[in-house]
Amino acid sequence: MSQRPALCLNSAETPVGGFAMKALSILATKQRNSSGSPRALEPLVLELYRAVSDLDPARAPAMVDRILDAGIPAEEIADLYIPAVARRLGDAWCTDQMDFAKVSIGSARLQGMLRHLGPNWCAGNTPPRAHAPTCLLIVPQEAQHTLGATIVAGQMRRQGVVVTLEIGTSLQDLSYIMSQDPVDAVFVSASSRESLEMIRTIVKNARKFLGDVPVVVGGNVVSLDVNVAELTGADLVTQDVAEAIAFCALTARPLQRMPAE
Repeated sequence: MSQRPALCLNSAETPVGGFAMKALSILATKQRNSSGSPRALEPLVLELYRAVSDLDPARAPAMVDRILDAGIPAEEIADLYIPAVARRLGDAWCTDQMDFAKVSIGSARLQGMLRHLGPNWCAGNTPPRAHAPTCLLIVPQEAQHTLGATIVAGQMRRQGVVVTLEIGTSLQDLSYIMSQDPVDAVFVSASSRESLEMIRTIVKNARKFLGDVPVVVGGNVVSLDVNVAELTGADLVTQDVAEAIAFCALTARPLQRMPAE
């Protein structure tokens, strides 16, 4: 794991104080200026994790407001900090530190954080240009993961891509959508729990109704110890949104990347 600055924050029972929050903001700004990309600070990720795990549901949006007031941009919170907290929730479940119900509540609160950030984190301040590239982003039917796909959709929209997000849509309805609405790319966000056969059917239908439009499969399914591209027929399998966008030639504007741990 990369070395992170040691900051003295308050205890787990007390939210970050104003002075400490300001220090985090200044440090994050320095890191952006020096490295060209923001770095998720472990103390702040920990505070967000505590907020979404707290019995008080008001703590999470209040924490978002404090981070925004400290000068950390909404898109940085959405792109970097919220995914980092989601990974921490997943780790807590895998190591039996948190049960499924609490993880579900925490995940729902992360979704609430995205809504609380308002529209600018995902849409920017300018409308899509004329003849903007289009993408159909699919979360397979019966999938329970939506946070990652929502964040990906926001990142793409900020770059001027018109994204249609279909979550839990049946294969029949997806086929109809593909037959009626041509797009420039199809992205499938899948976890390791979804059937590769279902993903293969989605890819096959995309070929049938959209011709040679590139199809990208991403999400935790990438971690499976199998050749996902070969088994599904996808053109690209990746967890890197910037790589997927470049592969499909949707836009040339670079995405911020989470530093490797």
